[in-house]
Amino acid sequence: MGQAESARPFTLTTPLDVNGVGDTLDDRAVVNGVQTGMDEFRGKPYIQMDLRVSRPFSFRDRWQVTPFIEFFNLFNRNNPGANYVTNVAAFPLPVDNQANVTAFCLNAACSQTQPITSLNQLRVPAGALGDFFGPGTTVGIPFAAQIGARVTF
Repeated sequence: MGQAESARPFTLTTPLDVNGVGDTLDDRAVVNGVQTGMDEFRGKPYIQMDLRVSRPFSFRDRWQVTPFIEFFNLFNRNNPGANYVTNVAAFPLPVDNQANVTAFCLNAACSQTQPITSLNQLRVPAGALGDFFGPGTTVGIPFAAQIGARVTF
């Protein structure tokens, strides 16, 4: 069994009042001097393949044993869906300016920076349960397999 869906959109916000309205509830982030749009960012497409292999064996007229093996997330794909960091203040690497993001700070004093050259750099997966386990932890089911048997009589 397989499941696939396109990447879900999300909006990147900032905790500052960049549009001058007086609130910070809906201010979209500004990156390199350009305000980002609503749902401008896309997560990662969700793709998961599960597989079950079984074969029945019959004996003594009424007995049947069906051994099986099941694989979950067969290709071990990390599927964050739309669970991404949506506020520039919550990035694992701080940004140089929350009002106009131009670079990531690589040290506490922000004397070493990495410039933002693509909006894809701002697509950071959040943790499995919010940020409790930290950004970038595996979301969804990692590869797993199980074996079993069914006996009918």
